[in-house]
Formats: sequence, structure tokens, C-alpha cells
Amino acid sequence: MHQIWTETAAQKEIVDFELLSQAQQRTLLDCLNAHFPPELVARQRECKAAALRNALELRRVLESAQQYFPPTVSHRDFNTSLPPANCALVFTAGGEGERLRLGLMEQGVPAERLTDFTKATYPLTDFYGGLGTLAVNLCAAAAHIKRNSLNLPVIITVGPAGSLTADVIPRLLKKFGNFGIKNIAVVEQDERLHFTDDNKIAVRLVNGGLCPVTQPDETGGPLMKLKRARPGAAESALERLAKLGVQKIMVLQATAIYHPELINCMAAAAGRSDCVGVGIMRTVFDEGDPFGSYVLVDNSGKKELRILELLDRNPATMQLKDPAGACYAPSNTGFYALDRLLLQNNALPDYATPPKEVLPNLPRAPKIGYAATDIFPLAGRPLVLTIPQEWFGVLKTAPDLSTLSALAVGFGLEKVCREIIG
Repeated sequence: MHQIWTETAAQKEIVDFELLSQAQQRTLLDCLNAHFPPELVARQRECKAAALRNALELRRVLESAQQYFPPTVSHRDFNTSLPPANCALVFTAGGEGERLRLGLMEQGVPAERLTDFTKATYPLTDFYGGLGTLAVNLCAAAAHIKRNSLNLPVIITVGPAGSLTADVIPRLLKKFGNFGIKNIAVVEQDERLHFTDDNKIAVRLVNGGLCPVTQPDETGGPLMKLKRARPGAAESALERLAKLGVQKIMVLQATAIYHPELINCMAAAAGRSDCVGVGIMRTVFDEGDPFGSYVLVDNSGKKELRILELLDRNPATMQLKDPAGACYAPSNTGFYALDRLLLQNNALPDYATPPKEVLPNLPRAPKIGYAATDIFPLAGRPLVLTIPQEWFGVLKTAPDLSTLSALAVGFGLEKVCREIIG
């Protein structure tokens, strides 16, 4: 294998390399040699091949496996006045929110308001202090820590180094003095190159220059990055949590607004399980329902809790009902509580998304990374904590900004934010 990128190698491995000017080719090669040397590219191609095999294997297993309604526990089963102990909070905030940004532009939002735009920091409609979902969540966490005299470590996972979230979110923390949280850290995700279906590297124009198309490590990237120390760092975030006595890690969406009792419910449920997923019972299950389904899969006597996505589920998935026959398999919210040791002792498998559009001029192709949901088959005592639909809302499109603002006010979070930031 060549040790550095050359023009000869690039013509075979980069989309339309021969159509670039000599200056563009040189700039692109310099970028690749600095950040994605050939050895790393080869490893990432191997990961892509493994991810595609894993996707095919799951579908093969589901053809013959038995599917059952998952083990569940209701939020009503816990005393939510008891604060969590020996826990850490991980807020995932790596998404830059392109769909939301485009929606705001269509509404006529001025370009200057979309400077340094990220989904987690964009202001909720008419909410106190112009706060976004991440700031609201951090205020709620700070109030929780202060009210119960806790020392909960808080970690915010952002996009890769150089991304907008990796730049904007630390500035938000500095502006508000870390919201008064003493033990808080930002962890940058890793990123992968995007390969076309014929395994070539895609490139795009950014600020007048060319660079390879990359993406974060998907939903499981934040979890895997907790296991890895930054270059030059003495320890990983997970090792630091172990030294602090953390036993349970609660993974929360930074772009969601949720009921203040949810954290205590998750911590209590985690006392019964090594991996808890928060789900919402379905009373109706439409064929095009986009949310993943919690399902207990029995493959020749080996039972695993899995979250089956739209393209993986089959008619058997959609027929599953609870013992009372009232609800279908619960949908996934993206909130999890897991044993630190479960993550420390296991690696997530490589994961491939369904084919997605990355650039308008390229055919759709899978993105490769890790899926947070793949932690469940590794668990020995998995459990689904069910909550009401009205306990939870997530930011995806521009109209959600008003919906989540009203939800936060209804949960009393505006008052909490006033108390924390003054």
C-alpha cells in the first residue's frame, strides 16, 4: 500500500479526481495526507464492508427468528423523588441540523440569525434568554445537581474537531459559566470518510476549497468516543468516570425536551438492569412509522433485545402486542441508561445506515459508523422503560421550536432556567 496520497492513486480512489484543476488536486491531496492517510482509508473501507455484512446478517436472522414483546417497566413503578447516585449524564449534541436550518431559511429567517447555527443551540421560540434545547437541559441538570447535593459528571458529545458543534457549544458553556456545573466536559466525536457504492472517496467544495466528505460516527459514535482518549490525553472519558465512582451512564438527547422526572426514572430502572432503553407504547402502528421498535429476538434459543428500524422490521414485528393486547412494541426515543462496565468491556459493531443522499450529484449510499442501539444485544438484563408520549419531544423541524418551547414552559423549565442563569 502507498504511504502517502499521490495523483496516480487518487485518480483510482477519488470521485472525478481527474476533473479537478492541478491546484485543487494538490490541496485535496494535502488534506488527505494530513487527516486521512492511505492506511486509515483502508481501515475505514474494511469497516464499511463489515457494516454491510452486519446489516445483511441481521435481516437473515430475522427471517427465521422468533420475535416477542420486550420486557418493560412503567415510569409509574418508581419513586421519582429519589435522586440518582453514582451516575453520569451524557448529552449528545453532535448534529448540526441541516433540515432545521433549511426550514428556517424557507420561513424567511435572516442569514445573520443562522450564523454559527447548530440544532442544539438555536433559540426556542419566545423562550427565556433565547435559550436552545441544550441550554435548557443543562439548566435542568444543574438544578437537579444543586437541589440534591449531587456530584453528577456531565459530558456533552459534539461533532468532530472543526465542526460547528465542536466550536459553538464550548462557547455556549463559557458564556454561561458551565451553568454552574462543576464537573463538566466536552467530547469530540471521530469522523469517517463517505464512500460511494464503488468505494470511492466523495469530495465537496467548502469555502472555495475542496475537502473529502466526512460524517460523524452516527448515533453510537458518542458512546465509542467515551472509550478513547484524545491524542496526548492521559485517560479516556470512560476511565475518568470510573475514577469518579460512576456506575451508570445516562445518555440523553441534547435536542429534546423531556419531563423533569425522567432522569430519576431512568436511574431507578437502571438499578434493575444493565441496559435500559426509554420507549413509548404504540396504540397504533402504521406501516410507515419511522421510529425503531424494541423487540425481543429469539434466534435458536439466543434471546437479545434489539431495536428494529423501519427497513429491518417485518410483519411479525408489527403484530407484537403487550400481554394485555392493548399496545404494540414500544418505539425508541434515543434515551438510554447503561452500566459503565457494559460499555467499557464491549465494542459496538460497525453499522451501515440505509442509503442516504450526501451530495446531489452522487447516487445515494450508506453512511458508516456505530449505532447506539447495538448496545442492547450485548446486555445481560436489558429492559425498556415506558413513558407517556407527552413526557418527550425532540427538535427536528422549524415548527418543533414552538412545540418544545411550550413543552418546556409546561414542565416548569423556564423557571428553572431563570434560577440557574439569573
